[in-house]
Amino acid sequence: MPSRPLKDRTWSWFISKILLPAGDRAFGQQMMQRYHFLQQAQWWDPQRVQAYRDEALAKLIRTSYAEVPFYRQQMEAAGVKPDDIRTAADLVKLPVVNKTMLRSGYPDQTTRDTGQKVYEACTSGSTGKNFCIKEDAWTAGWYRASFLLCLDWADWTFGEPHLQTGITLNRSIDRRIKDRLLRCHYVPAFDLHDDRLDENLEQIDRYKIDHVWGYPSSLYYLARRAKTRGWNRPLRSVITWGDMVYPRYREMIESTFGTQVRDTYGCCEGMHIAAQCGHDNQYHIHSLDVIVEYLDADNNPVDANQTGDVIVTRLHPGPMPLIRYRIGDRATRSDGQPCRCGRGFELMRGIQGRDTDCVVTPTGNRLIVHFFTGVLEHFQEVDSFQVVQNERDSVQIRIVPRQGFSRETEQHIASTLAERGAKDLRIDVETVTEIPLTPAGKRRFVINNLDRPSNSIADEGT
Repeated sequence: MPSRPLKDRTWSWFISKILLPAGDRAFGQQMMQRYHFLQQAQWWDPQRVQAYRDEALAKLIRTSYAEVPFYRQQMEAAGVKPDDIRTAADLVKLPVVNKTMLRSGYPDQTTRDTGQKVYEACTSGSTGKNFCIKEDAWTAGWYRASFLLCLDWADWTFGEPHLQTGITLNRSIDRRIKDRLLRCHYVPAFDLHDDRLDENLEQIDRYKIDHVWGYPSSLYYLARRAKTRGWNRPLRSVITWGDMVYPRYREMIESTFGTQVRDTYGCCEGMHIAAQCGHDNQYHIHSLDVIVEYLDADNNPVDANQTGDVIVTRLHPGPMPLIRYRIGDRATRSDGQPCRCGRGFELMRGIQGRDTDCVVTPTGNRLIVHFFTGVLEHFQEVDSFQVVQNERDSVQIRIVPRQGFSRETEQHIASTLAERGAKDLRIDVETVTEIPLTPAGKRRFVINNLDRPSNSIADEGT
């Protein structure tokens, strides 16, 4: 890799050594301190990683028992005392919790006072069902530090230009400042018309961008458009998050952009869970931040190389601890063999959840899952939803309503979706009492019944 110009290296140094640490001090986040710790700790041997993890777990359990009524009640009902949980293996003594359980006690029974300013983060996640947590700057610093570590693995340096696809186009002042300082070119993940994709490719050329990040489905369409145009400038990194990286997505992106896709796995509940380092397609679990279990339908651990429900314990309590939390995804447990990179973190063989579709509009735009979640998660009157496309010019949105849902809410949802990119679709809103699961027990919340392609690599060309 050619040496970067002196002015770029100076800017990177200024951001990482001066600007971001100053921001941490101002907001009480400590992201950079945690990031520098992780840069060293990732090379610990597995025994040292496990010792750190177990010590953090024991502290988490003591704190949650003492300060969070929900977990104290759960532990007492199970006949478990805080000192009974000393290692990750002891977690089986505690019940598995889910969104419904946490939602019923939120916020009085499920949160604690951290002494910091607390804010609410709501998401519809991978299930289309709204769920809110409390978060503070310290918690945000932890998961952002873990994500920065993933960027390290992809050979990105602070301040290097990068193009990011996303759904938050109405950038707040702090986000605009962040974009400017880190040289982030933020583009819509839900406007995937060919002319918009051409503009994105021109941006990559104009600003000499070597790093492209975002939702796999949006990057797949960008790569497919690039291949159609004969655009084939190699990139240094492609980083994905939020959706499944199907084999056909990975093949198209990697063959077009000449670099490996490094997928990352996290959730909006305030944790970054795992990421690929680039040596193979397995995922490094952030073992200093989370404990991951894989359970079958009876809540028993699955064997190596078997798929189970993902159960996560976040080692940092934050304002709202998450202990044995069922995310709603499924993943495959690794066989325990270490990665060739030498890092001491546990491995996850692969992620099987978050199966999604894409709505195609009459003008050729592709509305990925996060287009809909990015709108509907802000409507507290919506309990859960599902989007179905049976005709090219219309979609049906099935909604399980909550208190306050009205005809005005329906109209507001439809108009907001139209403003954001679905203006050429007729949007029909239907209220229902429940949204059924698939035979596999999943809740698909975007279903395209129009010539929907298989997820196999052999079906490329769609």
